[in-house]
Amino acid sequence: MKGARSIRKNLNALQHLVFFIICVTISIWVGRIMEGEDQGKLIALEGPDGCGKSTQLDLLSDWLRKGGHEVISTKEPTDNPIGKILKNALLGEIDLSLEAEALLFASDRAQHFHEVIRPNVERGKIVVTGRYILSSLAYQTSRGLEQKWVEKINEKVIKPDITILIDISPEIGLERKKSSRNPDQFEKDLELQKEVRETYKRIAKEKDIPIIDGSMSREGVQGQIRSEVEKVLSIPVG
Repeated sequence: MKGARSIRKNLNALQHLVFFIICVTISIWVGRIMEGEDQGKLIALEGPDGCGKSTQLDLLSDWLRKGGHEVISTKEPTDNPIGKILKNALLGEIDLSLEAEALLFASDRAQHFHEVIRPNVERGKIVVTGRYILSSLAYQTSRGLEQKWVEKINEKVIKPDITILIDISPEIGLERKKSSRNPDQFEKDLELQKEVRETYKRIAKEKDIPIIDGSMSREGVQGQIRSEVEKVLSIPVG
């Protein structure tokens, strides 16, 4: 009898120990998820037209891949049906009100988040996007919409782990665009581009977003982008 009681006592102690270990493990796991340790990261490269986002996005993505990370490179507007409407509007083929345009950009972003960003971040991948929420804030508030309203219609998508602003003067940006293709209606409007640039810089300072001089060599710009990525995300890249 004593032996049986001793066994039951030991079994009860073991059950309590196992239960305690399970609780601690779940607590650590939940904590890690809340802190984003088991998830991927979202990096947004922003800046006025002609600042070199596409080039820098490709360089950064290649560098991260060489460091052993799974990387998804993407951009906005997207190629989904909503993004295609926006691209046609930018070419002047569709006349949209400013509010309709802002809502379409937010809709394109929401679909982008649903189809590309969230599933890949949840799988532990690094998503690097050319343009994200800051682009809407800069372009649409520069043209007369309230910043709070633009933030409101974009609030359902996750914030980037880091946003980096590549700054360039409108004149240099336009010359770069002309050398590669025919600029769209936004890119040709130097007064708008000046306003957009100042809005970008103002919001970047408000939100403590790093600003990089886009007039440097592409290697110089990339070096500073990598430094910001390493510093903020603590990503080991070899």
